[in-house]
Amino acid sequence: MGTLQPAGLFPEIIELDEVDSTNRYALDEARPGLLVRARRQTSGRGRRGRSWFSPKGDNLYMTATLAPPRDHLPIIAGIAVRAAIARLIPCAAVALKWPNDIVVSGRKICGILCETRAGLTAVGMGINVNQSEWPEGLAHRAVSLRQIAGRVFDLDEIASMMAGDLSVWTETYDAQGFVPLRTEFLEHGLLKGYEVFDDRGRLCSIVDLTLDGHLVIESDGGRRSLVGESISIGWKDYP
Repeated sequence: MGTLQPAGLFPEIIELDEVDSTNRYALDEARPGLLVRARRQTSGRGRRGRSWFSPKGDNLYMTATLAPPRDHLPIIAGIAVRAAIARLIPCAAVALKWPNDIVVSGRKICGILCETRAGLTAVGMGINVNQSEWPEGLAHRAVSLRQIAGRVFDLDEIASMMAGDLSVWTETYDAQGFVPLRTEFLEHGLLKGYEVFDDRGRLCSIVDLTLDGHLVIESDGGRRSLVGESISIGWKDYP
């Protein structure tokens, strides 16, 4: 590591060989404008406290800090990272799974965790970059950039790209509000070709994203809005 470049809203860089969680470290530093990156996380986490598999050296584990907290930051982060990943693998259909998982052909390539403490928000990004082997149980659910593109990627370049896109989309939201985010989500977050299940396990379809950031879904039970609830997906080509 060592050539990660500052980007827009994130002028300060901290590089670590190993840490329990880049989010925890960044929040403890307690100042905005940080990029904290580690070669390995020992206690990486996803949403709802799920563990995040974090082997050393192959993937990107990075947290950016922002203040003041923004409404809809999980959506901002998801849109920004999806856009960056799509440029890296233009051969693939890169989709945004509500609210901020990035998937390719049903497999997760990136997870994002936003946490706020004392007016500071940490945006944690775990991106599968150069990993080629997976523990039992993950092979059909996870994929890396290397597996899709058939080549090794430079982690510094990818980290700089992710930070740059997050800065741009955050500034876009600050200047223009939610409308550009909604437009981008409706293009890349409707999960066409997937089986989508709501938080109650019922098959549904994504209908809309409202201007106040609510996901509108439709199932046999009618239409309803989701805010903090998650959806799950199925993919017809799963083994």
